[in-house]
Amino acid sequence: MRDQFLNKWLNINHICPLCDLAPANRSGPCKRCEADLPYLLQGCARCALPGIDGVCTACRESPPSFSDVYAGFNYRFPLPQLIHRIKTNRDPEPLYWLSYLLAKSIGQQIDPRSTLVPVPMHSWDQTLRGFNQSELISQRLAKLLRLTHQSQLLRKQQRTPHQASLNRKERTTNLQNCYELNEAIPKQVTLVDDVMTTGTTVERLSALLINAGCDRVDVVVLCRTPR
Repeated sequence: MRDQFLNKWLNINHICPLCDLAPANRSGPCKRCEADLPYLLQGCARCALPGIDGVCTACRESPPSFSDVYAGFNYRFPLPQLIHRIKTNRDPEPLYWLSYLLAKSIGQQIDPRSTLVPVPMHSWDQTLRGFNQSELISQRLAKLLRLTHQSQLLRKQQRTPHQASLNRKERTTNLQNCYELNEAIPKQVTLVDDVMTTGTTVERLSALLINAGCDRVDVVVLCRTPR
């Protein structure tokens, strides 16, 4: 059924969503634009900080609660523009093909025994935007990679300022005690988010899960920001 839908979609002669010139291919962008995307080729072995060989200083000095971060892209052009479009224009369309490329890039690194869990939004923010981008990515990855997806495991009970508007110190205190567990905890969890910057959000959630009895927490993100 999915292949029939894709074949029908391709036969409509869609144009590449990045250059608006060449025909789209199965992944969404044309082959040239897909090849030019800023894939994350080297990063910290623990937190995927771009450009690090081995483990970064921060992870050595203060090991995070999560075990590994798998990131598809470096947060560079055109990813910031796409993420801004998704959130500000309430346009989830790029997530469909970005999640496909993410699965193709790092899918084999995800432990098939792990349950995908999206980073939650507060219910008001999700209602205003119309969707949780992390949940859409998680659902798409689960379908493409045939993994378990548990969207209601975590809940954000307090509404907080958006992390993107805060500095590093403010991000650390902004999310204190705002998350809670909502369902039984799997033994292994892979948190899914769109962008990882300081890692404060996934660290809070990972610590919450580990302290509640989860054996291992990994993280999958579309993009990892440079230092």
